[in-house]
Amino acid sequence: MIGVVGGVVGLLGGLASFGDRFYKGRPVGSLTMQSSFGNPLVHVRIKNITNYDVMITYANERKGVYFLADGPEVESIVRGQLGKEAFKPSMLKPGEEKELRVQAKYKDGVAVEALGKKYVEFWIHWRRGNALWLPQIPLLVCGDTQTIRRIVGVE
Repeated sequence: MIGVVGGVVGLLGGLASFGDRFYKGRPVGSLTMQSSFGNPLVHVRIKNITNYDVMITYANERKGVYFLADGPEVESIVRGQLGKEAFKPSMLKPGEEKELRVQAKYKDGVAVEALGKKYVEFWIHWRRGNALWLPQIPLLVCGDTQTIRRIVGVE
């Protein structure tokens, strides 16, 4: 009986440790809109709500509908269209945020997002500033093409 109680307490302690290590103190990701020269643009905002620096190592959209770019720079957009990494890894200080621009991918001259309502997943890979060697569980920002197009006023 004591062994069972000890096992349960150990399991609960392990789960609490796992939650503390991997889910407490994570940056926050969300979709947002910003206007540039009167044109609405969708961004993925990453905000560091922790008390330590975090490094954003990689970000992508897994369904192949969009890519994430650092901004309006031509190099970043071309790299994204070619399927290459379109932004440079960066550090976020406590309370700091970064916005990655959501850009439509094109196939045969047509935006993939215009081919119908599709589910999309933006994956943000990050690491804690105090343990850069240890990858963390990625942030996930989900949505669909119809909602994103509504945000910018296309639908």
